[in-house]
Amino acid sequence: MDDEVLCTLDGGVALVTLNRPDRLNAFTIEVGRAYDRCMARLGADATVRAIVITGAGRGFCGGADAGRLATIAKDRAKLADPEISPLETLTSAPPHLRRRYSAAAAVPQPVIAAVNGACAGAGLALAVSCDVRFASADAFFSGIFGRRGLVAENGLAWTLPRLIGHGAASDMLLSGRKIDAATALRYGLVNEVLPPEALMGHALAYARDVAANVSPRSARIIKAQLQGSGEQTLSEALAASDAALREALASEDFQEGVAAMREKRQPVFPDEAR
Repeated sequence: MDDEVLCTLDGGVALVTLNRPDRLNAFTIEVGRAYDRCMARLGADATVRAIVITGAGRGFCGGADAGRLATIAKDRAKLADPEISPLETLTSAPPHLRRRYSAAAAVPQPVIAAVNGACAGAGLALAVSCDVRFASADAFFSGIFGRRGLVAENGLAWTLPRLIGHGAASDMLLSGRKIDAATALRYGLVNEVLPPEALMGHALAYARDVAANVSPRSARIIKAQLQGSGEQTLSEALAASDAALREALASEDFQEGVAAMREKRQPVFPDEAR
């Protein structure tokens, strides 16, 4: 049901809200499909320049719905979901990112997670896939998989150590314990911790600033550079950035950025065709 994943667009900023507050916005099959449709649509929309993801109520995302886990435990065949995801339409992203809990990495726009409460299991994977994370002071994070007899899912054993380091990732994934927002900030899991009442205003203001002042073309390329750097040598990264810079210097966005700087005004960057 798409009313369980709400999406609004204002001034180039999309707000995606997981909307099952009574279940800590846990994922069911239906919620997952609605989320996939939403992210595929936003990723293809050239008027969307930044995306904020949050949860309704007191949770960001508690992971997979307990009812679904119980069903799978009774009937393993229920695990199968043969449908082709609409995220496959995001052809500018590598195939391994066109997955539900990597969708924020697959879309070309900057994605900000506003973690307003419980962020566990698959919800942790969703947050880690975002480019920037802000947390409410009363949020908590948990890689709870081992406490459910599961393993680190959705590539977290790869992505989490690269974000917060091997030791901190080992703590979270091997213990499955809850860590509070202050610990998440110390680990580098979140960029900033805000009072609960200030979280959404801060996240949306950040997204609006990006939407208004950052070239969509530049944001797309920088995001790809960040994603690819971990698999490159320094010489490869330098060569790739030199090539990208030559193209940027010849772009209209560069001309506009310099003109706006010299004229002391806000830049007017065009939407990038998708």
